[in-house]
This record gives sequence, structure tokens and C-alpha cells, in this order.
Amino acid sequence: MGNVLSRNGSLGSVLGKRAADHDDRDNVKRMKSEPTETDAGITAFVNPNLPGFHGIIKYRLVLAKKMHEVDLDNHVVRLSSLDARAIEQKEEKIKAAIPTMTASEFDDHIAQLFGEDLSKQLRTLLNSPNDTETTLTFEFSKEQRFAFYDAFDQLKLEKKPHMSSKDGVLTVKWPKDEADKGRDPAPNFEALGGEYLQFHVYKSGVENTKAVSWVAQFAGVKESKIGFAGTKDARAVTVQAMTIHKARVKNLLQARQELNERKIYIGDFNYVPNGLTLGDLKGNRFSIVLRDVSGISEQEIVRSVESLKENGFINYFGMQRFGTSAIMTHEVGYQILKKDFKEACELILKPRPGDRADFENARIQWQETRNPEQAAKMFPRAATSENAVLRSYTRFPNNHKKAILSLPRRMLSMYLHAYQSYVWNHVVSERIKRFGCDKPLVGDIVLEDAVNTTKNKTSTRGRGRGRGGSAGRRFPTMRKQPKVLTEDDLTLYSIEDVVYPIPGHRTVYPKNEVGDIYRDLLEKDQIVFDKSEQYMKDLAGDYRPMLAKADDLEWSLIRYDDPCAPLCYTDLDRIVNKDEPTNIPDGKHLALRIEFTLGTSQYATMALREILRYDTSSKAQARHVHTE
Repeated sequence: MGNVLSRNGSLGSVLGKRAADHDDRDNVKRMKSEPTETDAGITAFVNPNLPGFHGIIKYRLVLAKKMHEVDLDNHVVRLSSLDARAIEQKEEKIKAAIPTMTASEFDDHIAQLFGEDLSKQLRTLLNSPNDTETTLTFEFSKEQRFAFYDAFDQLKLEKKPHMSSKDGVLTVKWPKDEADKGRDPAPNFEALGGEYLQFHVYKSGVENTKAVSWVAQFAGVKESKIGFAGTKDARAVTVQAMTIHKARVKNLLQARQELNERKIYIGDFNYVPNGLTLGDLKGNRFSIVLRDVSGISEQEIVRSVESLKENGFINYFGMQRFGTSAIMTHEVGYQILKKDFKEACELILKPRPGDRADFENARIQWQETRNPEQAAKMFPRAATSENAVLRSYTRFPNNHKKAILSLPRRMLSMYLHAYQSYVWNHVVSERIKRFGCDKPLVGDIVLEDAVNTTKNKTSTRGRGRGRGGSAGRRFPTMRKQPKVLTEDDLTLYSIEDVVYPIPGHRTVYPKNEVGDIYRDLLEKDQIVFDKSEQYMKDLAGDYRPMLAKADDLEWSLIRYDDPCAPLCYTDLDRIVNKDEPTNIPDGKHLALRIEFTLGTSQYATMALREILRYDTSSKAQARHVHTE
């Protein structure tokens, strides 16, 4: 891959030794060092004069990070209640508002709907609750069905028969036992607020996909009916909203014990008119504890945090985007985009330092035997990419492109997007190296509202997970368009308005030296975004602000003695009336508690990096040792 150097430098290989010909000799050299921020193009800072300090983001299994979703109305999603009292109270008000119908009025109403004979048969059935053998069936229209259920609601019987409808036939009978009762009639969704049951999900150390799967399993709903706005960090305590189309509260309540055992808690139930789809959020609010702070005075901490609050940080794609392996995700993506599918498969399967023993043994098996069936038997189920490639090789030997295209869509997208992110990081780092990050340049790009045309009528509703009657909360909006700045524009925009492109087949590049960096890098890497290739069709490109702000930033210092002392206070702690962590004035250790809100696709680790000044890769963080 191409590299960006200084103004007077030339473009070489971005990976340097890491992008050699990948023969065995070069691979030994290549994998001696683990991935660092520099390998991902992360090198610059907004304020280069901050001193940096030691602080541990993650220490053993002690909670250090909370993440709360921020919805489209800019409300922070929190877990405040575990019961369904609000809905129960609303249901009681709805029932109380329903007019009462006497038995004779009910009979007359049924006679008008279905005729005198059926009315008499139904009355006989209702007067015989012990008769579990008689079943009354009759055909109906949609309007008749609604009117029939409304009449039963107004009759207000203490004990109701079981009623069900299917294929235009309504069945009424007294159940023999609990199992024979069948499903309760659907609630009045419109009166309750909408067809979607929304609830808040608190999870600790659980992947998003696993949480959704468990909610579906224990609540007895289809996983595809569960909607959510975004995925959350599995290594943190997270709170987010989810929705299920036409769900019953009691099903969720019955699932609570199983979910609680898996560190998932649900509550704040409410019916809403629109379900959630991916992207229906403003961002996330982070609460992070940096333990064992040292190497800096408290005055310098104040200066560093205030600088972050005032000036923001470089909006890099964080190290999570590039994986934790010695072979980084963007390296695989690079080979795929270059259409060197054989090398991409090699990178996925080859041995690397730091692997778990089962992965290592399976990789060695593949390297030594080139037998996909034998290697596949040794890889664990968690090896999603490896197993997909090997299964494809078993059926289609040496068809490397087919093997890559057999990857699960999310994995293939991860590799491709990682390369795009890598290019963005490198270009922005070089831009700051050459021109700083305090003002826009002629030829830079900002985004402005598109011209209103009849062509732009696409709605985001009904797309993605949780679709139903009205899934999605983002109203149809016109996509913003890139504008290239002229000399006259410079006084109208600030550096916070400047965006740089994520490369793709529809990307508009800056009309200045930064644009040259993009073109030279992609040309050196031999990358052309070819939308005739099915797997590249979605790589249209996008635009990302160069700088980001940590909004609503709050912080405090707390002293403590026990390195494992709980210093985070969660929503669940508040619900169960757990005591908040308290400051020990003469405590041996100092911690910085910091909270801020970021937009979507912005990384909290990149905000912290601005003040810490050390590598935020997971392996680099793991080397930090808490003082005794």
C-alpha cells in the first residue's frame, strides 16, 4: 500500500516491510512487532504541546467504561426502571375509558353484526363457562372482527372465552386448561402509543448480536423483529433502546430472569409508533475511569482536559477498526480491493504471533498440509473468516475469489471498510503534518445541503432490522453534497466544517495538495473502486469531519486505595440503591473520571489519546501495570 511522507518525500509502501512479497522470510520480519497506532496511520494531535500522562483504561475485570446511547431527540438512554408499571397504568386508564355495554346491548350488537342466530348461540356459550366441548366458529370481515373484539372489551367480563381468528374464520370457546387458552387478544396498540414495544437494554460485557439473540430466544420472538439503532462495545457496560413490532410486555417480563443471569437487564417499557433501525441515533455518551493516573500534576490534568473540551481531537478511525491481530484487517482489505484474492486468503489463514493455541495449531496445520478439510476441523467456531475460506476451498479448490466472496457479508465489509479507514487516517495525518489543523485550505471540502429535486425522495424507513408497520425514525432527508472551497469561502467556514473523503467510486476529492495525496496513494496501491464488481458496489465513499468535539464534557478526580475498587456508578447500581464510590482524601492512587458525548462512528479512545499521548491499541494498554 502507498505511503504518505513529508512534503519533500516520495510515496513508498505504506506498510513498508509489512507489505513485502509475503514470502516466509519477509513474514518473519513483518510480524516481529505487534500493530501500533502508527500502523493504522494515527500519528497527529490537535494540541501537540500537552504533556501526556499515565492512566489505565482497562484494569483486570474492573469496570472502567460505560456507554449510553443518545437518541435522535438528543436524550441519553438510561435504565431507570425494571418493571412495566408505566404501561400497566396506561392500560388501566384505557380500560377505564372504555364505555360499558350491558349483556342485552351486547347481544343486540352481535345480532346486527352476524345475525340473530349467531347472537343466541354466543349468549348460550357465554352463559356456560364450564362447557369446554362447544366451539363456535363463523366467518367475518376485518371490520366485523374489530367490532367484535371492541364489543367484548365493552362487555367487561371477569372471565373471557378464548377467541382466535385465522383465514377469515373467528373461533370462540371456553378453554379446558391453561395450555388451551391460546394467545391473549392483541392490546390496543394505537391507544398505548404505537405498534412497537420499546425497551431499554442494559448489558455488561455482552456482544450486541448475542444480546439480541438472547432477548429473542427467551421472549419468544423472531430475532429479525428486534430493532436497534447501533451496536455497542462488548467490553463495557452499555445502555441502548431496542424495539419489537407488536410485542407483548408480558413476554419480555417472563424473559428477565434468564437475561439477568447473562448480565442483561431490560426495562423502561413503552409503546411507540416507529421502530428502530440502524442509524437511528445521534451518538453515544461515554463515562470512562482512568486509573492510577501519574506522571502529571493535577494542574496539568486540568489543562489537558480543558484543551480536549475546547479544541477537540483528530477524528481518527480507532484501533478497534483494524483488529488486534498482527495481520491487521486493512491489510486483508487492501489485497481484496487490489483483486489479489490468493494473497487475501493467505493473510486470513497464515500463522501470526500472539494467537490462541487452537488458532495457532490450525494455522500451522494449513501451512504444512494445505488440506482445507483437516485445517477446518482444528479451527474453533469463532474463526468465522478462516472457516468460511476453508469451506469454500473444500468445494472449490484454489478458487481464491470464490473463497473471499464466501465470507459473511459483515466480515467482507469489515475488511474493505478497514482499508478505506486506513487511507483516511494516513491522509489526515499528512495534512496536519504539512498544514496543521487550525484553518481550512483552498480546495478543502465542506458539506452543504443538496438542492431540492424530485429525484431525492428516498426514505430510510422500512430498511434494516425490526421493520414492520413503520420501522425507522430518520425522516427522508436530502443527502448533503460536497463543496470545494475557494479563496472567497475561507472566511465563511472554520476547520470544524472541513471534511475529508472516505475513498470510493463516487468520492469527490479535495482540489489541493491533499487531493494529490489521495490520488498518489491509491495509484501506488493500484486501487480502483470498481462498482462493476458486486462486492465493491456499496463502496461509494463518504465524508468525515477531520476534527471531532467531546461534547458536554465533565470530569472529576477521585482518590482510592484498592486498585480493584469500583469507581464507576451504573444505572443498575442506582436501581438497587448501591452506594456511590466515594473519594478517599489521602488515598494512595488517583483516578480521572471523564464523561463526554460523541457522534456516530467516533471513537472514545481517540478522544482519550489526545490527552494521554500513548498508544491505545489493546495490546499496548494491556502492558500498563497498576502500582501497588
